[in-house]
Amino acid sequence: MNTRWIIGLFFIGCVAVQEVCAETSLGLPVEGVQTIVLRNEVGKNQIRFVSSAPLEEIHGTASEISGKLKLDPTNLEGMTGKIEVQVASMETGIEKRDAHLHSEDWLDEEQFPVIGFDIAGLKDVSVETGVDKAVIKGSAMGTFSLHGVDKEIEIPFEATYLLASEQTKKRASGDFFVVQGEFQIALKDFDIAGARGLVGNRVGKKIDLKTNFFGSTKR
Repeated sequence: MNTRWIIGLFFIGCVAVQEVCAETSLGLPVEGVQTIVLRNEVGKNQIRFVSSAPLEEIHGTASEISGKLKLDPTNLEGMTGKIEVQVASMETGIEKRDAHLHSEDWLDEEQFPVIGFDIAGLKDVSVETGVDKAVIKGSAMGTFSLHGVDKEIEIPFEATYLLASEQTKKRASGDFFVVQGEFQIALKDFDIAGARGLVGNRVGKKIDLKTNFFGSTKR
């Protein structure tokens, strides 16, 4: 194969998987791959969810969240990690409704106690770097696991990487990493049918989610 064909194929490959070929830098004096662990000492990790249906709108939260990310400051697109949420921590403000949410008809907490997101990389990354922090925008690509079903999704996010200072040390050690994201899932994509006649009337066919994750680097 001649050189022109090799270059052409490489270019096509980069267009198809731009997130792999791009290597966006954090732009801060951070050396080596950083391990970021979600910690409530940095801020309250939480997911808010909303179900909108003609007969009812349900607001809830999930608070038992754990996770670990690997971030290369010279190649943000290569970030990987895993975030897990305990179904048992999901609350809507009404105990009886929460019991239904955790039951076999809905999320089936006993059989599927964890909701997970395995991050394979980032795409469409942009960075605004200041003196002591960098604001990162893009989409996280990965596998979302819910109710025993795995689905490839992309989640738009905005994250702030904040260098450690005397002020941050009062809360936790290491550099801080704060992430916010918004996305939507369809119950049918994860084989969640619920009690007969409720989905589409009292429970939305799609659920809106907003995430707030707080972590710090582990030296």
